[in-house]
Amino acid sequence: MHKAVLLSKGEGNFYFGFHDLVAWNNAGDKLLALRIDDMLTPPNPDVPCDIGYLDKEGKYHKMGETYAYNYPQGARQQWIGKTDLFIVNDKINHAWRSKIYNTRTGECTPLEFPTHVITDDGWAFGLDYARLFRVGGYGYTGLPDAYASENAPSGSGIIKHNVYTDEETLIISVAEVASYQMNANLGNNHYFTHLLLNPSQTRIAFLHRYKLKDGGETTRLMTINTDGSELHCLATGFLSHFDWQDNNHIAIWGRTGSSVEKLRSSLLYRMLPTGLVGKGKKIIKKLLYKPKAGVNSNPGFNWLLFTDAEGAPYSLLAKDVITEDGHPMFCPANRDWMICDTYPDSEGIRTLFLFQYSTQRRVDLGTYKMLDQQPDLDKSMPYLQGVDKMVLKAFSPQQMAFTRSGLHCDLHPRWKGDGTMVAFDSIHEGSRQIYGFDVSDIIKSKDTTPAHERQAAHYGV
Repeated sequence: MHKAVLLSKGEGNFYFGFHDLVAWNNAGDKLLALRIDDMLTPPNPDVPCDIGYLDKEGKYHKMGETYAYNYPQGARQQWIGKTDLFIVNDKINHAWRSKIYNTRTGECTPLEFPTHVITDDGWAFGLDYARLFRVGGYGYTGLPDAYASENAPSGSGIIKHNVYTDEETLIISVAEVASYQMNANLGNNHYFTHLLLNPSQTRIAFLHRYKLKDGGETTRLMTINTDGSELHCLATGFLSHFDWQDNNHIAIWGRTGSSVEKLRSSLLYRMLPTGLVGKGKKIIKKLLYKPKAGVNSNPGFNWLLFTDAEGAPYSLLAKDVITEDGHPMFCPANRDWMICDTYPDSEGIRTLFLFQYSTQRRVDLGTYKMLDQQPDLDKSMPYLQGVDKMVLKAFSPQQMAFTRSGLHCDLHPRWKGDGTMVAFDSIHEGSRQIYGFDVSDIIKSKDTTPAHERQAAHYGV
């Protein structure tokens, strides 16, 4: 049986971040990584982390430093096409922007805008990371939200810029999306997060989120062409991690159309005073969601598979096979396969696994335990300054400090471009490191299960 191998072998804590980027370069001999000494508190706006790459022997090659980082998503470091250039976010002249590093020459080129995803030919798409930090998302600490007084700003949104020609445009604003098929006044603090290009790099999926007066938050799964045209809203509800299965389908964990969601969109909800809304929601949830023996504690939640079209029905990705949220990524070389993980169970154990869509087969690879250590709250709270007060009310200081520190380490598995290996972050050996898992024989093996015993690939809803 295969085991994970340690890919980061230097001193310190190494991590990559999210599950939606290929960490290796096209040649497969360089693996992007961030490195930091202290991971016990949220990012300190005055302390940068190192940016560089790991070679095949695990040696770390530092290229520079960045102040634009968080532990769940890193600094959005990523390779540009098939080159040995990579782009990474940083703070430049008191603004969140990005830089390009040439790993062959060591040259560094500063850019005028931040980057969340980038096409092979150099079109980058960035978010408002100061706003993301203020509203409790995966932003960067140290700069104020210029649009903090606006619930749906027209000056904030998805910025598109070309890293070679300096062309730039705001392809869509928060105000435009907040007014699309809904009343923007329904929620507060609208924002975007989780941009992700489809495989052909023609469309972007992203999450539109906004706060509600009952203290909750609603998410909409949106897609748009890279030129800013053909905006679609695919779903509204409690929606979490996702990935493009192919150019026209998105798999996402969540639930849509619940009674609470229907209440939130009702006239009664809009008329109720803020103080009564939160109490009313709690009462309704108690009436509607009475736990029963042997029933999933998250009724209605599934891995949903949406077609990228307005009003298209959805199907289920992995009914009764994957029954909890995780961090998915479909294999770039064979999109029938998906790598994913689980959140910690009651004993702090995370599971890394593969899933094959055509056969509905799950292959568990390994389990990795989180640390019991908690961040120092007194040291952590100063670095959470600037987070909206409503967010700090919704989450305990202990929870906020933990989820923003390096101790909160999801596996966040991501593929090598050729599909032979996955990399993931883990903390199970006492420090935060990057590990690899060779899956080539599993991906290449043929399923011998008789066709009549396979689960159907689609489950209509």
